[in-house]
Amino acid sequence: MLIFALVFLFFQLMLNFSSYADMDKNSDLKTLTVGVNQISSPGIPGNISVFGPNTFGVIQDKKGQVVVAGAKYHTGRVLLWGHDGFFNKDSIESADTGRLLINSIKWTGRKPKPKVGVVNNPYLVSYLNNLGFQTKSIKIDNFAAVDVLIGGVEKASKNQQIKIIHWLKQGGAIIDSATGWGWQQLNPDQQLSTDFTGNVFYASVGLVFANGFTSDTIQDGFLAQPLPSYSTNAYFALDSLVQKAADQSKISNQEILILSNILTTAANCVPIGDQIFRPKLEKVLGGDINQQNPSPDEPITERDILQRLAMSEEIRQSRRLAAKDIKAHSSAKIFPGISPAGTPSIKRSVKVDTSIVGWHSLGLFADAGQMIHVHLPPTAVGKKIKVRMGSTTCKLWNKSVWNRAPEITNEWPLTQPETKIASSFGGLIYIVVTEATHDGSITVTIDGAVESPYYKLGQTSLQDWVQRVRYLPAPWAELASDKVILTVPATEVRELDNPKLLMQTWDRVLDLSADLAVLPKTRDYPQRYCADVQLCAGWMHAGNPIMIPSVTAKNLVASNHLINEGNWGFYHETGHMFQNPDWTFEGTGEVTVNLFTMYILDKLCNIKPEAGRMAQPDIERQYRVYFKEGSQFEQWKSNPFLALYMYYQLQQEFGWEAFKNVFAQYHELSPGQRPKNDQEKRDQWMVRFSKVVKQNLGPFFQLWGIPISESLQESVSNLPIWLPIGFPPKE
Repeated sequence: MLIFALVFLFFQLMLNFSSYADMDKNSDLKTLTVGVNQISSPGIPGNISVFGPNTFGVIQDKKGQVVVAGAKYHTGRVLLWGHDGFFNKDSIESADTGRLLINSIKWTGRKPKPKVGVVNNPYLVSYLNNLGFQTKSIKIDNFAAVDVLIGGVEKASKNQQIKIIHWLKQGGAIIDSATGWGWQQLNPDQQLSTDFTGNVFYASVGLVFANGFTSDTIQDGFLAQPLPSYSTNAYFALDSLVQKAADQSKISNQEILILSNILTTAANCVPIGDQIFRPKLEKVLGGDINQQNPSPDEPITERDILQRLAMSEEIRQSRRLAAKDIKAHSSAKIFPGISPAGTPSIKRSVKVDTSIVGWHSLGLFADAGQMIHVHLPPTAVGKKIKVRMGSTTCKLWNKSVWNRAPEITNEWPLTQPETKIASSFGGLIYIVVTEATHDGSITVTIDGAVESPYYKLGQTSLQDWVQRVRYLPAPWAELASDKVILTVPATEVRELDNPKLLMQTWDRVLDLSADLAVLPKTRDYPQRYCADVQLCAGWMHAGNPIMIPSVTAKNLVASNHLINEGNWGFYHETGHMFQNPDWTFEGTGEVTVNLFTMYILDKLCNIKPEAGRMAQPDIERQYRVYFKEGSQFEQWKSNPFLALYMYYQLQQEFGWEAFKNVFAQYHELSPGQRPKNDQEKRDQWMVRFSKVVKQNLGPFFQLWGIPISESLQESVSNLPIWLPIGFPPKE
């Protein structure tokens, strides 16, 4: 039935499709990309959701996500870029980025040399003036004095934005940039579609900054060819989906990838009240869609486009409802799980120390669709306290496969004495302190949740844990100390007899990390570790919480495993939380972290570096091949275990104390003494280590291919040269 509806809808939409199909042939893209072969990539640009009938992609990544987009809006024009860094010196003077900007100014301004106003970018003003453009720095309220406005819309007030949109309709021109995923990371409790003022403005044009990560099409950049097709515009991608819905075998894997990315992104990022894309989406989803519940055994893949769109809409709509109207999503029973039928709810008052920033565990779980009442004392209202439901920090919108619903957590500000909350997915409940206050604790009362297994070192009695707490029926459990909190499926703790030893072991892991980094062992807040059936990045990834796959959760709570075998992954991610960027230069982000991994294995597990992973034959082989092929720094930077071998050699000769002594020096640096770039990071590391061990390490670094300034090598030339025995290796 759905197929017939889609085929009928296709004929209704074909007129719109043909108008955009010609856009690739018109002068707009040609004008914008003339002389542009490739542009540089400043870090990881965000993607742009293109969804209006008069909007189009200009530059795309290898998955068809748009990095630069244009729009015609009444008689005005807009050009958006997916990263602020595109307009910085390093980027704009690399590849053809500057040429694309020049073309953008001419295309939006419709003059060879339009007057340009730049908000808060002095370098760009100088750059454009040197090219002959009439350019000046302006404040956003002076937008009407120029032909082309670059930047500033995001910071404009609502009244200013109303004036700017009227100016744009009358023929104004705007070039702007933002990184959607970056904004989302800085504002995790807000919605990019409705709370980011830039998107509120540009949504009426048919463009919004989305929350995805783009993928370079060449090293450190994007090719200008091929030009983006109509499928990169969500407005017309829906037409294509409808056209081919009756026979999906006609859709190539590449088309599937593009359609899935583009449409899911638009469904997630285009504002609910939009009148351009959403009415079309509602028509497409108006048929009888048999919604699938994603699981690791039966995931929703990028080929299940209608399923992805339907789930996206369900999640979006539910987040707008009042707590009393929210129902449990059918996939919640798969993940994060629900309590057994008949599990009683409780009312509990908990003291929260407001001097500790972050999540505060309560030992309470909210079932999907269950309304929870949160009560604050009147004196706590207005202290920027929130309540959170759900433990994971991973959103899966941009993943090609969904093993669970893509977004299952939520936070609510506590601005009243009583707040009612509910979620379609449920989860562990936390009180979130966003700003530390030192006026004591507050008492928060939660009514309607179920009790979950929760152990706190020094507070929970072993007898209560063994006899009652570990068997509580909620699907998630937490084990805590003042330094560490572990969040795992409750099934993983049912047989845990000695939680005290477990948490003491994890305290030891954190203490050892602090010991190597020469940092205090006391912590301002606990380091969290959280299991999830699917992560948004990597096998594991750092943060707070450190996210781990659920299949490894049993090892997270196994003291014998942690002490006797050790766990490279857990200790590696812990090390990321102690790395110092001053001694971690390009290519060593995944290298210096493993000093902590090896140190923990050494001191906790008695697995010495020379007996651990560095002793594996494959590492030795890579090491020898590297020198045989000429020790190229680019190769060194791209192979973390090869690079680690160099640090391993230093450790074997000089021991861990040498590293501690060097690390300690960095804590004493004034802002003016800190390395300002990669060259200074490499230079300082070599010189400081040389002086600590009283050996000239310059030749050692040189033989490894690590670029060190000649003057800095000279500064330690009075010390005796050190090289490992048999170094470099002979064939």
